[in-house]
Amino acid sequence: MKSQFTILLFVFLASAITLVSAQQNVTALFPEAEADNNICKGKTPTNGLQNRNGSCSDTVQGEIPDVDHMVSSLIVEPANGCNLPAFTNFTVKISTIGIVSGFFDDPTSQYYTFPQVVDKETGNIFGHSHVTIQQLNSTTLAPNPKLFAFFKGLNAPEEDGLFSQVVGSAANNGLPPGEYRICSMVASFAHQPTIMPVAQRGSQDDCIRITISDAKKKRKVSNKKRKA
Repeated sequence: MKSQFTILLFVFLASAITLVSAQQNVTALFPEAEADNNICKGKTPTNGLQNRNGSCSDTVQGEIPDVDHMVSSLIVEPANGCNLPAFTNFTVKISTIGIVSGFFDDPTSQYYTFPQVVDKETGNIFGHSHVTIQQLNSTTLAPNPKLFAFFKGLNAPEEDGLFSQVVGSAANNGLPPGEYRICSMVASFAHQPTIMPVAQRGSQDDCIRITISDAKKKRKVSNKKRKA
């Protein structure tokens, strides 16, 4: 019995020491932020431009909604895992809750310059969303975030509860053959990711995977099989 008690006491003390150690390490890693929130001292300030070399923002986080008004998204079209024809336009539709859509500032001069704002009437965040599509060259390695096949800000208000965006145009139809990941990216009106009140929650965004196939090649293979 004494032996069991000794083991339990040892485990408890070890856990406590690890927790204190972790807290001390965090303080040591971020002394400027911990002391006086002066982490941007001596660094390139965020000035409304999208600085590809990085910068430091002193914009306050702003208003945070309650747990009943958190953001959540679901891509409802196309279907996850579907197969679409190459070089053919298709539409992405996204259902999003917890956002008052249609609000965004100028991303070329006001990027990250305003705090998040919550609508007093609905309790939801003023903001917008995006569609981003990346080609997947691996099933085990995350794609390079600098590379994307399609990107579009969904700046207009939702219609019938959905964001909607056509992928492709008359001049540049659809996507070439390959495996792709389609994701939503919800943002506050100054383009920062929406800030939520609790850490444990469902995701604010959604991703699906689709296959884009060359229909002409499929037809040729099918015709060869018939002849055989």
